[in-house]
Amino acid sequence: MITLKDERKPSFVIGYDLNDQVSQISYYELHREVPRTLSDEEEEERLGIPTVLCKRKDVSQWYYGKEAEKVVARGEGTLVGKLLSFARSGAKIELEGEAYDCVDLLVLFVRRSLNQLSMITQPDQVEAIYFTVDTLEGRSIDVLDKVASALPIPREKIFFQTYEESSYYYVLHQPEELWEHEVAIFDYSNQYMRAYNLWMNRRTTPVVAFVERSDFEELKTPSLMLGEESTEESRDYLDEYVLHTIHGLINPKTVSTVFLIGDGFDESWCKKTLKYLCMGRRVFQGKNLYSKGACYCAKDKILPDKLNKAYVFLGADKLKFNVGLQMKRGQQEEYFALADAGENWYDAKKEFECILDEGSYVNFTITPVDGKDKQHLSVELTGLPTRPERATRLRITTEMKSETLLKIRIQDLGFGEMFPSSGKVWTKEVEME
Repeated sequence: MITLKDERKPSFVIGYDLNDQVSQISYYELHREVPRTLSDEEEEERLGIPTVLCKRKDVSQWYYGKEAEKVVARGEGTLVGKLLSFARSGAKIELEGEAYDCVDLLVLFVRRSLNQLSMITQPDQVEAIYFTVDTLEGRSIDVLDKVASALPIPREKIFFQTYEESSYYYVLHQPEELWEHEVAIFDYSNQYMRAYNLWMNRRTTPVVAFVERSDFEELKTPSLMLGEESTEESRDYLDEYVLHTIHGLINPKTVSTVFLIGDGFDESWCKKTLKYLCMGRRVFQGKNLYSKGACYCAKDKILPDKLNKAYVFLGADKLKFNVGLQMKRGQQEEYFALADAGENWYDAKKEFECILDEGSYVNFTITPVDGKDKQHLSVELTGLPTRPERATRLRITTEMKSETLLKIRIQDLGFGEMFPSSGKVWTKEVEME
């Protein structure tokens, strides 16, 4: 658990859904009941910030979000969209003869958009911020690292997660009767429909939760599928198409609750689809599930409760095993955790110093959470100088290079002036099965 700096001062966590279309920022004042989402108006439909920038013509003046769209509509600037995708691709954009790095443009957008929170909280009151995105593959983590490093919030308080994990945390914080069985989430907010199916293995302790993602790239958004002048025939066709897709996805499962995300689900065309989904199921519709889910995750990191002990999420980016070693503190031997199941592999890094009791080996324990046998890994310190017992100090660094590849680095630090460091370093990479 993280200790808050000053309990008399309000403390906040932030969930930021960053995508190419409309980004959402939710915030949560700790010890309050539910997250809230930034909006220009009180109306729900005004939630979100268009993920765009605009450079005013002939001057170095930038606008973001809805203001950027207004400036472009007046013909006074050039719009730059798809900021996240362009940043991931390493692209540069030329405007009025000058090249701009798209990562820098994304940083500008995030910083400007977060300024909307200035009337609610200040950087020193933020205990954690979680950015949630559709994927963390490719250059995503490098890009988000650069964004995080440019914010006025300590880097160690900034984290990343996928929509799968945000979905899990959002659902977990709903009334339990909604997720006693499987939960389906259909997202029709971006270029095509995407689905997430959440289910739990209740035969394990803690209960392990999984979220499976399905992409339906052929199901473009209704505005693209129907066009500006849609006919009743085209709307019926899309309704049947989506109904057939959703039926095939959830019919074999025991889905009791459905969440619909985005403007794509409009009653003007999806009457049959909605009727089918509402047969024996609870159906909810909204826009800010991911940012609120990220907010709940941040809250749970600062103030974990019994739910966090009873349930663990194992997504594609999560570790499926625990890594640790036995250490002595005084005369008592205890387990020292180096990486925990359910942790993001890219966050699983530990560095510490210890005293070698005897011999020239360091022994690690790897415990899978899927019921497989515990593994014991021994790293031999070949060439370690002969010294008396407890006269060798080691610096051990462990980190995950992927969700299955563990890298161990051990450095001989010696022991004061009597036993100087040999300068030796031992490294080992282990692929988990």
